[in-house]
Amino acid sequence: MLKYFAIFILCNAFINIALSDSSSVEKHYKDATAYHDVGEFEQAISEYRKAIALNPNSPIIYNRLGVVYAELKQYDAALDAYQRALALSPMTTELHYNVGLVHLKQGDLPRALEAFKRAITLDAEWGDAYTGLGEVYLKQGDFGQAAHAYKQATRLNPNGNPNAFLGLGKVYTKQRRLDDATTVVEKAIEIQVDNTEAYYQLAQIYIKRGEKKKAASAMAFFKVLRQTDPLLEEAKTWVNRHPNDARGYNNLGIVYLARRRPEDAIDNYKRAISLAPDLATAHYNLGHVYHRQGKMNPAIAAYQQALTIDTTLAIAHNNIAVCYMESGIDLDKALFHARTAVRLVSTEANYWDTLEMAVGCWLSETIGKEVSW
Repeated sequence: MLKYFAIFILCNAFINIALSDSSSVEKHYKDATAYHDVGEFEQAISEYRKAIALNPNSPIIYNRLGVVYAELKQYDAALDAYQRALALSPMTTELHYNVGLVHLKQGDLPRALEAFKRAITLDAEWGDAYTGLGEVYLKQGDFGQAAHAYKQATRLNPNGNPNAFLGLGKVYTKQRRLDDATTVVEKAIEIQVDNTEAYYQLAQIYIKRGEKKKAASAMAFFKVLRQTDPLLEEAKTWVNRHPNDARGYNNLGIVYLARRRPEDAIDNYKRAISLAPDLATAHYNLGHVYHRQGKMNPAIAAYQQALTIDTTLAIAHNNIAVCYMESGIDLDKALFHARTAVRLVSTEANYWDTLEMAVGCWLSETIGKEVSW
């Protein structure tokens, strides 16, 4: 359940001292960080090692190197890097926490427990260390200690890391406290609306409660999230590596929308449009999000912009017709666009349904006007 985070938040003054010995060290470090951020792990390792060769006394660089190895699941190499960092800075909380994460991934629970406890000794107010501690106790079957650790984590960081709430939900489920389990897992979803594990856990709780419809709904969205998890990582990596590629942001927006993150989708569609104003699909997708949110005016504006760029975009004609009908304005335009969609793609049943509704609305309005007159 715990994930590896790039935890290297050491004091700024120490970072400056560690990296100021040489401009070459700083360059290699910055290059390594840039590679790391875009998922070019082998290049990052190479640059970190070049920095270390020039400055072997920086725990910062060793820690970053350990994080890369951990992300590559090269756990022995990660531990070696963390231990070298600890030899230089034994009182750094994050290093002990990172060591605990690696031992946890390796299944070495006693050493993981020791590392997380050491981190807490150094910083008793750091919630993530308690989350790690709770994970160890949960795996050991000590539900009382696990619950205590997770509660400490949620107290210290009530709106941050959802993993503490997920862990507490697992404990409550094991203890058959299903109402409490539901509450804390829903809190995890409130923090991270597209948390894949949270929806799986919620589905299991609903199954145990005999709530089949809710279980089916949660499981259905879990499957969407599981399918789009790798797509999300690929799309984010792509835009990090290609920051001027409009289609990359458009694709990232599509994934965010599938994962019920409409505001993130909107941000990425707008980013795509800023880079490529003539990208009709980005305008259409922006309209689609607004349409789903019930924001008809911006939806219509975005669909119109898409059609200005590409008059043959049948789905935009269909959807703008629906917007006109749902908003009850300009049914003449609704009928025009519905007819155009059918003319462009006559095999799409949904377009025929839209046309039928548009004709009905237009006739109703026309007859109403005649009677009133």
